[in-house]
Amino acid sequence: MKQPYPLHTNKWRLIISISLFIGLFMLIFQPFGLSQVTGEFRYLFYMGYGVVTMIMMIVDIVVIQYFFKKQFDYKQWTVQKQLTWLSWIIFSVGLGNFIYTSVFSLHWSWEAFIYFQLVTLAVGLIPITALTIINQNRWLTENLKLAQEFNSSLKIENKAAADESVTLIADNEKDSFQLELSNLLYIESTGNYIEIYYHKDGVLKNTLLRSTLKRTELQLEKHSSVLKCHRAFLVNASQIAEVKGNSQGLRLALKHTDTEIPVSRNFSKSLKEKLNSLR
Repeated sequence: MKQPYPLHTNKWRLIISISLFIGLFMLIFQPFGLSQVTGEFRYLFYMGYGVVTMIMMIVDIVVIQYFFKKQFDYKQWTVQKQLTWLSWIIFSVGLGNFIYTSVFSLHWSWEAFIYFQLVTLAVGLIPITALTIINQNRWLTENLKLAQEFNSSLKIENKAAADESVTLIADNEKDSFQLELSNLLYIESTGNYIEIYYHKDGVLKNTLLRSTLKRTELQLEKHSSVLKCHRAFLVNASQIAEVKGNSQGLRLALKHTDTEIPVSRNFSKSLKEKLNSLR
């Protein structure tokens, strides 16, 4: 339960797919006594449950996650947190569907509320729990295998000569920062700034420079050992000690620091190809 788990990033695909599923499920199976509903617009009423589901999931997955970003830190997300969060989503969807039904039937009762929650929980909890555990194991296996393949590509020579220096120029074209390329560990984008991490005399250091990561990437493009592994990170390949894998994805363990750099799925293939080209 404490194992890392990837926090879902494709929010709108998840919201739309589940909402369509709920709408079609209610239309086809007509639970909660919906088969007794009559009238010309009863099918629209059935599909309305999908709309309600979409609204509740937008509140949960978009609004709540936006205002409580610290609680949804992908680095700290686990199987236990995923199951707890999905349980809340099931509860909120059940609440929304109960309110929707009660508005049209003009009948409110605690018994109906409890019934809606129990049925929604029974329908959703078991498959969601099973899929969560299955996906966690699948992603863990895939990423461990991929990490092994990456590690076989790490036997590269440090092509940055000891006296080879690089100069990073800020957006204002006045401020700059110069360092030995062999000392560079990684560069992280932080808002309108980049944070440069490097080691000097056996000490980990960092400095801020007002610039974009894209601009910095262009300034370093002639240095083949500096690679983009994430939308917010550039890393010096010669400083990679090990590639680690868990269910959340790949992470780069670097020399001279305990910080592990994430590897985006979008960059994993290109990163592997570049590492192979440096062998």
